[in-house]
Amino acid sequence: MGEPDHHENQEKWTTGQRRHRRYLTDLPLTVRLSGRDLEGYCNQVAEGGLGTLLAKPIPSGSVVLLRFAVPGHETELHVKAVVRYQMGFQHGLEFLSLTEAERAAIRLFCRELPSVRG
Repeated sequence: MGEPDHHENQEKWTTGQRRHRRYLTDLPLTVRLSGRDLEGYCNQVAEGGLGTLLAKPIPSGSVVLLRFAVPGHETELHVKAVVRYQMGFQHGLEFLSLTEAERAAIRLFCRELPSVRG
């Protein structure tokens, strides 16, 4: 089994084709890249990834470690993700590693949130 086709996934993110419905939220998170931490806010979340505002841009294709708490889940999530797009300070991140428990926690959290239209 080969590596995922990140180019194909990049096209899906930039053309608006999404596998998971997105939901509006306002969660603080920390993004770790190359040994440094950036604080930010998650403004959209989905079962497959999230949108975040960060104080500094991170280039598309960068692999990062996310730390954030999901209400209703007992522990902070530590999730590997790839930056699918970056426009100014807005970033789209796709989860690369989620346990089934983490995925279920995100799914339950999303049920309480308004969905993104369009």
